[in-house]
Amino acid sequence: MKLYLLSATALCAAASAPSVSAQELPGTLLLDVRARYEHVEQAGKDDAEAATVRTRLGWQSPERNGFSVLAEIENVADLTDGLRNTSQTSRPGVATINDEAMTELQRLELRFAPNDQWSGSLGRQHLGFDGSRFIGTPGWRQDKNSHDALALQFENGPVTLDYVYHWQLNRGPGDLSWDTDAHLFHAGWAATENVTVSGFAYLIDLTDSSAPQNRSNSTVGAEISGTRSYGETALAYSAMIAQQSDYGSAQTDFDLTFYSGEASVSRFGGSLAAGYVNIEGDGSTSIANPLAANHSFQGWADTFSGGSAMAGPDGLEDLYFEAAYGGDLNSAVFTGWSVFLARHEFSAERTGVDLGEEWDFELALGLGEHAELAFQIADYDGPGGAVAPADRTKQWVVLSYKY
Repeated sequence: MKLYLLSATALCAAASAPSVSAQELPGTLLLDVRARYEHVEQAGKDDAEAATVRTRLGWQSPERNGFSVLAEIENVADLTDGLRNTSQTSRPGVATINDEAMTELQRLELRFAPNDQWSGSLGRQHLGFDGSRFIGTPGWRQDKNSHDALALQFENGPVTLDYVYHWQLNRGPGDLSWDTDAHLFHAGWAATENVTVSGFAYLIDLTDSSAPQNRSNSTVGAEISGTRSYGETALAYSAMIAQQSDYGSAQTDFDLTFYSGEASVSRFGGSLAAGYVNIEGDGSTSIANPLAANHSFQGWADTFSGGSAMAGPDGLEDLYFEAAYGGDLNSAVFTGWSVFLARHEFSAERTGVDLGEEWDFELALGLGEHAELAFQIADYDGPGGAVAPADRTKQWVVLSYKY
């Protein structure tokens, strides 16, 4: 398996990103640069590759009488145009890497906090609840999603209440927005110092004609998570359950269940975790999450997610194991390091058919306070047969800088 290196030009562009002190500019400068080389091998298709540099530049104004403004633009520069399939440039015989050259307004929001209990934001913004399983702001592809919405939050001691009215999802790459009519309710309760409980009701109607209408849904659920320390050892757990049904513009009837659980133990810079995810499918559709992210779930190869669905029509069961370890480095170049390894075993939820396995691996190296160099591999191996996705291997070299 070859490991390809990102061009020196792209690496230098990210590593040499300028910094501006708070004394030189009122408010806060926001700078996020990611240079990435991606190579995809997929059975039955030609290999694809992409070298891109994504830059997000923004500014958070000083607060005046509880009000502030955040503005941010995003640019993606493409150094290998024409070497992959994308949603905007169809090359069906080539593997997909859905990054295109573009420039857009990533965020423009008015923030307000009249007192210690109430806060909110209005405009184009980022959203996220409960690890972004159902509501989030995907940022794996270079063009990060954003939401046009009004978000309100009330916080009183251990209780947090959120309401969001959402009218547009700004998808990437480029201008691929979906009109929405969505009401998002979320409640969180820090029951103890180590236990948090949340409940949610997401009423999502995709009103845009270009959106997959069977993804409009009503999702109601709850999550519990907690930690417990025993000296140098920490234990953590989380469990989520949700029920999803058709709503609004959905053109099919469905009533589906989602549940997941994870437990982990960490000690001396290392951690081990095991988890299980059950995504129900009824043979024609499965659990949808059109306002959320999929890449961090069900393996980095993104074999099963797509079109705002978590899995194929027969659903998915994912049994996974993870291991991570890291520490500091005292070299002249690298300030820290970490390794991550995950193993996924997949099967169809409705039929029980074996859907293969995947290994994910990352080596990350810290470059001072603001930069990181990472090498990542995702290798999905299917069992063969008509119901299984094609085998694929994805490799990335990523240099990121965030100020």
